[in-house]
Amino acid sequence: MWLDPNLVITYVENIRDGLSEVDPEGAETYKANADAYIAELKDLDKWIVEQVNTIPAERRLLVTNHEAVGYFAERYGFEIVGAVIPSLSTDAGTSAKEMAALIEQIKTTGAPAIFLSEVENPDLANQIADETGVKVVDSLYLETLTDGAPAATYIEMMKYNVTQIVDGLK
Repeated sequence: MWLDPNLVITYVENIRDGLSEVDPEGAETYKANADAYIAELKDLDKWIVEQVNTIPAERRLLVTNHEAVGYFAERYGFEIVGAVIPSLSTDAGTSAKEMAALIEQIKTTGAPAIFLSEVENPDLANQIADETGVKVVDSLYLETLTDGAPAATYIEMMKYNVTQIVDGLK
């Protein structure tokens, strides 16, 4: 869920409310900080929409390593063509039949890239890319932040990922 800034607003509100409940004296501070961060999240959402709008609608096709970008895809109008590992878990596997089906889906839809988190093994994605001629973008931060650039904060992570996705689909 955290790949949709609008859903992250709910997290911020819940954190604000929880902290205010256990520390009523700090409620004003929690509210002010939450309001400021919610404004940043709304700005981020607008920025993402602007970036996505630079991609022709017919190229808004996502192939990922596993099904972790559903909320992002739904919010910003992407079609998920398929996943290298058709599961939410990165520990799952894929069969030869599933791999062949994904190769066919990529060829049929014209999806231009496969997107992976930087911690995922790209071997299967590279095999599929060899079969289909698509590129592999293996530098997304989908489940973690970094110590410094490029994804030191949630907003930096989202901007980095969106830039990678947009560039990969153009």
